Amino acid sequence: MKKRVGIIGASGYTGQELLTVLANHPSVEVEVLNSRRFAGKKASSLYKDYAGDEVYTGFSYPEINSLKLDLIFLALPHGLSMDAVKELDENTRIIDLSADYRFKNPDEYKKIYGKAAPYKENTWVYGLPELFKEEIKKAKRVANPGCYATGSTLAVYPIREMAERVIMDCKSGWSGAGRNSVYAEDTSLIKDNLIAYNISKHRHKYEINQFLKTKLSFTPHVFDTFQGMMCTAHIVLNHDVSREEIIKLYEDFYKDAPFTRVKESIPAVRDTQKTNFCDIGGFEIDETGQLVVVATLDNLWKGASGQAVQNMNLMLGLAETEGLLA
Repeated sequence: MKKRVGIIGASGYTGQELLTVLANHPSVEVEVLNSRRFAGKKASSLYKDYAGDEVYTGFSYPEINSLKLDLIFLALPHGLSMDAVKELDENTRIIDLSADYRFKNPDEYKKIYGKAAPYKENTWVYGLPELFKEEIKKAKRVANPGCYATGSTLAVYPIREMAERVIMDCKSGWSGAGRNSVYAEDTSLIKDNLIAYNISKHRHKYEINQFLKTKLSFTPHVFDTFQGMMCTAHIVLNHDVSREEIIKLYEDFYKDAPFTRVKESIPAVRDTQKTNFCDIGGFEIDETGQLVVVATLDNLWKGASGQAVQNMNLMLGLAETEGLLA
């Protein structure tokens, strides 16, 4: 029997990517495809490249609760998931793709988002399987990581204890800004362009540093592609270590991570676009002892919807890779 799932906030880029993945998942049936704005319209009317016949739904929360779904994805803007969680049955498995439950410390959340956290004690599991797979398997509530946080954390985590300082230089496709962004409205703004933004205080900096716990600088950029991401880590090492030792460290750390591929070469963005893989490579050390590690991933897949399905598989007792390999 197939698992029955729903998506709330289904008409955005992450919601549509979720639908695309789940529509081809052999063990899942999507029964709720909620969009307040587009209820009754076909998904293909918004996304011309999508060939499915699914229609956006407009179920109320009591109606959704009555369906007793196996799991619900929240693909809502930041700040709105906390309201949805209050309305949903407390026993429902939920994966939230917003930032509402990513921070353990409520004071940190308030400092970054300027409003009170939706919890006094956060019991949600952070949904990065490479770090928290066993916790995710047992969880009812999972906070899906941010895209930059996924790439940056995976790029640095195995060597974090050798890092005196980390400087992250990250580039993302413009879909990361959302379907209502200025880039979606006018693609000429990003054509043949590279734009830096929030150059010192992007919210993902603090999400990343929950796990790296080192001196961290982080600057994001948006560049001229719809989806795809590169996170380049400049890591100031606190002692000498060889390139061969570093590569072995990464290979050992990610040996049981089916979607994280360690390479000696420098990864390319196009190799991970429209996949759930994160490629990590480069591993060059310069004459000052600074290590450079490059991670590539798709901001809508491993950075959002693909990783959410990976987490769903773990939570529902399915094979971790099911529905995510071509």
